[in-house]
Amino acid sequence: MKRVAVIGLMTLVVLGHSSLVAPALAAGPQERVAEMLDGISGVLRDPALRASDGEPERERRVRTIIFAAFDFEEMGKEALRSRWSTLSPGQRQEFARLFGDLFERSYNRLVLRFLGERKTTYIAESADSNRGVVQTILESEKDERLPVEFRLTYKDARWRVVDVVLDGVSLAGNYRVQFDKIIRTSSYETLVQKMKTKAR
Repeated sequence: MKRVAVIGLMTLVVLGHSSLVAPALAAGPQERVAEMLDGISGVLRDPALRASDGEPERERRVRTIIFAAFDFEEMGKEALRSRWSTLSPGQRQEFARLFGDLFERSYNRLVLRFLGERKTTYIAESADSNRGVVQTILESEKDERLPVEFRLTYKDARWRVVDVVLDGVSLAGNYRVQFDKIIRTSSYETLVQKMKTKAR
């Protein structure tokens, strides 16, 4: 996938090695990413879910895995930056849920399109006490290679994904730019309304 294609996809969704060891009992960043990707691959390759009538259940299972693996509250906080501190607890919860819906739809499309037919190779892992990075390559049978970097945070005794970088393009960062543009040219309320419309 070309970088411009990734950016275009994300825009459409919104607008239309040194490392310290994490706590011993917690799975590391790479283990968490592998758990997520293996779970999704298992769903995509399940013969019982490949038929057209299995699509709703397949999407439901993939969504469940993604929501368990990602920290959408932290992602929402990073996306809104200083604006986040002005929101009430209820508004923060609503935004995190809407952001999760948007991100899951885009990432789900990318996963369904590529993961089921490609092999994941783990290149490198780095982590400190609360931040981790896992670098992977998605390889197709035609020897096409897509670099995918997962960025994670350690909170509440577990690692969770907060960004996915596809061929150098940060999906969370791309959302942040789009959110900021909508807020600057219109308002936060307009952004939320657009997100609600997309979530329908």
